[in-house]
Order: sequence, then C-alpha cells, then structure tokens
Amino acid sequence: MHNVWTLVQREYLERVRSRSFVIFTLLMPALMAASVLIPEKLAEMNSGGEQQIVIVANDPQLAVAVGKQLGKPRPKSALYGGEANRAPVVYTIQVDTDTSEAEGDRLRQQVSDGRITGVLWLTNDALAQHEVTYSTREAADFSQSVDLQIAVATAVTRRQLEQKGISGAEAEAMLTPIDLNTVRIEKGKEGASGTTVFITAFAMVMLLYGVVMIYGMAVMRSVIEEKSTRILEVLLSSVTSKELLAGKILGVGAVGLTQILVWVLFAALFSVPGLLVAKSFLGELHIPVMGMVAFAVFFLLGYLLYSSMYAAIGSMVNTEHEAQQMQWPAMLPIVFAVFLMNVPIQHPSSTISFWLSMIPFFAPILMLVRILIEQPPLWQIVLCIAIMLATIYGLLGLSSRIYRVGILMYGKRPTLPEIRRWLKYAG
Repeated sequence: MHNVWTLVQREYLERVRSRSFVIFTLLMPALMAASVLIPEKLAEMNSGGEQQIVIVANDPQLAVAVGKQLGKPRPKSALYGGEANRAPVVYTIQVDTDTSEAEGDRLRQQVSDGRITGVLWLTNDALAQHEVTYSTREAADFSQSVDLQIAVATAVTRRQLEQKGISGAEAEAMLTPIDLNTVRIEKGKEGASGTTVFITAFAMVMLLYGVVMIYGMAVMRSVIEEKSTRILEVLLSSVTSKELLAGKILGVGAVGLTQILVWVLFAALFSVPGLLVAKSFLGELHIPVMGMVAFAVFFLLGYLLYSSMYAAIGSMVNTEHEAQQMQWPAMLPIVFAVFLMNVPIQHPSSTISFWLSMIPFFAPILMLVRILIEQPPLWQIVLCIAIMLATIYGLLGLSSRIYRVGILMYGKRPTLPEIRRWLKYAG
C-alpha cells in the first residue's frame, strides 16, 4: 500500500505541477465564460436599431396589420429568459401595392444597395399557396425571420377571423399566445422547471463525458510514454505491475478531481448575482445536492471503469498512432451512452431506461441522467453502483494481467491470439 501511495503522489504532483495542467485548468473556465458572454454581448450590440421593410401586398390593410404586429414587444425566450438585456428592434414599414415583376426588381436592387432592409412578398398568390417570401441581405438573422413569421401568421389569422364576423378585441384575445411552464414535482411539491432540469442534466452529462474521456486517455498516454522511454523497467524493479497500475489510475484520477473542484469554484463565482452580466443562461442551471453527489460518485466509477481499459490499451501498443486505432473498444460504449441519453430524459422511469442504466458501461451517463431528471428508487441506484463495482473489479483484474505482460512488450503489435497468450501467461 505504501508503494501505491508513493506512485499516486508521483503521478499527481507530476501532472499538477505541469504547465499544461495550469493552462488547461484556467483556460476551460475562460472558454466557458467566453462562450456565454461573447454571444450575448454580440447579440446585445447587434440588437436594436431600425429595420426598413417594404411589404408588397394586394391588400394594404393586411400589410398595415403585419406592421402593427411587428411593432409589438417580442415574446420572451423560453431558453434564455427573455430579451431583457437587448435593445428593441424598431420596424419601419412601407406598404407597396405594385406587385409587378418590374417593381420586384427595383425593390431587390434597393435591398442589394442597402437602402432598405428587406422586402416581404405578401401577395394574394403567395397567401393562397401558404408560402410568403422575405428577400433580404441578412438571411441568416434568425430572430428577424421569426418576428416576421409570427407577425404574418397572426395578422392573416386575425384578418380571417374578422371576415367571419369576430370583432378585433375577440380576435386579439383568441390569438394571444399562452405560455406553458412545465414544472417538475419533487416530493409532492413543485420544483424547477422542465427546461431548467434538461439544461442542468445535459451540462453535467457533457462535463462527465468530457472529463472521463480526457483522463482515461491521459492514463493511456502516460503508459505509452513510460513504456517508450523504458521508465517502466526501472519502476518494476521496486513495485509490482498491479501497484503500478493502481497508482497510475488513482493519481491521474486525483488530478481530474482537482480540476473539477477548481472548475466548480469558478462556476460558483461566475454565478454570483451581479458579478457578471451573463445571468440568463446560468439562471437556468439548478443542481440539487443529490445531483452533485451523484456526479462525484459516477465520475469516480466511470473513470475507474474506462481508465483501466485505456491503461490496458496503452500497455499493448508502442505509439500513440497505434493507440488511436485500438482505443475504439473503450470509446464506443460511453459515446453510445451519450446518444442514448434522450431515452431516460423523456422516460426516466420506463423499463428500457432502467435496463439501459444497469449496463455498467452506460451507467455513468444514463443513471446520472435518471437521477437528475427524476430520482429513481434507492435500490436501483444501489444496484447500479454494485454492478459497476463488480465490473470494475473484474475489469481491473483483466487489465492488470494484460498490463503485466504488455508493458514489457516492445516492437510487436498485439493480436487477439497474442493477448490471449498474455492473459494465460499472467494468470
């Protein structure tokens, strides 16, 4: 045990003191902050201003109705909590009843010259075909397209209702959108909204997936590096192969936990009210205590599971190029689990979600999702952890046998028959 602790200290201090660890640890929060702050700041800078739109229509009253609809405040965004930090867009509408092709060419030229923002073709033929065209240089402006689509649909529907004898006030009441707020029930009480739960689960799963993959590969690269420099031959004169494998996995895992702790501290500071302006997205994150505990537990279990596989792969190959070709058995299960996470998100208590979350290679992702979306019975969590521990124990034994022989094999690419001989020899 003393040898294992010494190896853990060596692996941990060697990586924590490295320049790449410091840069990556500080760079990741900076990138996360930039990914939230920069788009929001750019959207705020590009928002507002005047949009000059010409509406070409046979019915000028309908065009005026579309213009009035565009002048109303934009609806709140369900994901980012509205447009409170953005300046309102002012639409200046000009109605044109000339629907000829020559007029169309003239207006398109004005759009091309930048004299007007766009042209909305709201002709009778377009309405009959249920296909209205908006010509603009800013075709990639998604928010503007949504504004126009809502305005046209609402104005046309109100016009049709008024033609059937429904008053303007009644039509307004009928067309007023109804917000649907999905709320999660927690212990008989209303909890966080469905959007909040989804965003939290997705963010934590992607963090878990990324960290497990990064540090699993770090174990593999460490084995390859020490194998190529013959350091392992020196180390094996003082410790056993099992102690060396255990020390490497635990040491690199401790580095991962340190990095996660630093990121959590940055996230806590980043979400302090009034500290930074990007509160709209962070306000959607709601991480319960059980979710944090589950994340830590399944990070450790997932890391032990996949790092033992990566260590075995690293001991079998001689270069990183060979490792990239052979690491697919370790990558596919966790990647597949990420693709399957939609199942427990939509149906966390279903039979298929239960069985998928019991598969040890899927469990770090899928059971975490189930806990965050709708906490399953305690016996299911305990059973999942027990299955994972049993799998880790068996996989560590298998990997240590491959590791024992593979770390001393040089210049020979392993095949399945060769690996079987290693297992038989190490047994």
